[in-house]
Amino acid sequence: MTKAAEPDRGLLSLIDRLVKKPAPHTAASLPLADGAIDAGAREGLDPIVADDTPPASLEPQLAVESTRNVSRSELASLVLKALRATEAFPPTGVEITIYGDRPWNAMLRVTPAAGRVDADPWRDKLRTIVLLFRERYDLTPDADT
Repeated sequence: MTKAAEPDRGLLSLIDRLVKKPAPHTAASLPLADGAIDAGAREGLDPIVADDTPPASLEPQLAVESTRNVSRSELASLVLKALRATEAFPPTGVEITIYGDRPWNAMLRVTPAAGRVDADPWRDKLRTIVLLFRERYDLTPDADT
């Protein structure tokens, strides 16, 4: 019966935080109603933040992804590296050509050095990689244009 008589500290501390400002106690030691110190009372709860700390410090830090400018040859090597990461890709005899500007595209060329290869599944994977890489990479303008 003592368990029913004990207050639910998690719920009570939530209500206290909503109703009033938290007391200036440390998270490691909070006083109980009888004056004893409870070392684990704050475990699993939000930290107590001082008034002088801005509330933005509790927000998660998000990394803003931006596009990266690369040349056509760099982009071709990145696409080829992504294709080589898949299993059963021929080690030699495959070339990637990047063409176009906005949006750019890639062409897969299988040479006789690759041996007997069914190119259709690789072209489908190339389309998927191109759609993904268009969001990450922009082409730098060619020097001759």
